[in-house]
Formats: sequence, C-alpha cells, structure tokens
Amino acid sequence: MIQRIKTHNILNGIKFSIAEFVIIPLVIVPFAIYYLTHAQLVYGLVAAGIILNCLTVAGFGLRQLLNKEKEIGLQRLLDKREREDIRRANPHLFKDTLMITLTALLPYVLFVLVTYESLISGRESRP
Repeated sequence: MIQRIKTHNILNGIKFSIAEFVIIPLVIVPFAIYYLTHAQLVYGLVAAGIILNCLTVAGFGLRQLLNKEKEIGLQRLLDKREREDIRRANPHLFKDTLMITLTALLPYVLFVLVTYESLISGRESRP
C-alpha cells in the first residue's frame, strides 16, 4: 500500500496529491467536532478515521516533497503519448488509485494497512 501511495503521488503530482488529501479532512473536521461534542461517538470516530486515512496519504506526499522526489504531474498526464507511456509502465494504475480512494474513505483501513505493511517490512510506519 505504501508503494501505491507514493506512486499515486508521483503520477498525479505531489503537491496536487497533498492538496486533494488535505481538502477532504478540512471538510470533515467540522463534522467530526460536531459529532464528538454532541455525543454521537460512532459518527465522530468514522469521521476521525477518514481524516486519519487522508492525512496518511498527505503525509507521504509531504515527505516526498521534502525529499524533492521527481513527479510526473497532471499536466504531463494530459499529453496522450505521456499517458500511454505511464499506462504501460503502471498497468495497475487505475486499480491502485481506486484502492487508495476507497480505503481513504473507509475509516482507519488505510492507516491500519500502511502501519501493518510498515511493521512487517521494516519501513517507517508514519509519514
């Protein structure tokens, strides 16, 4: 899952990926606060899980940005030839992007998967 996140960030543009996975928590935080302060613990925990998942992806993006990793970015994806090259080099790209998006919206799933993968592979568990 970690490699999927990093590849997603590189292909879409690291800054863009950070932005997209920070916007979601910004929208959800007010709901989480409301739910948690109005004794709706289940909804509050669901919102907190989605926030945590999104910040996991954004955290990897921030690390990649600070490490000055090269990115492809959305502008290059608009070029048909570039898109074909990327598709050939990453045959599971659509599936991987879908998996990141779905797991980000399922509370705690992405965070747990990344943490587990980090622990069994010896990689850092947090961005």
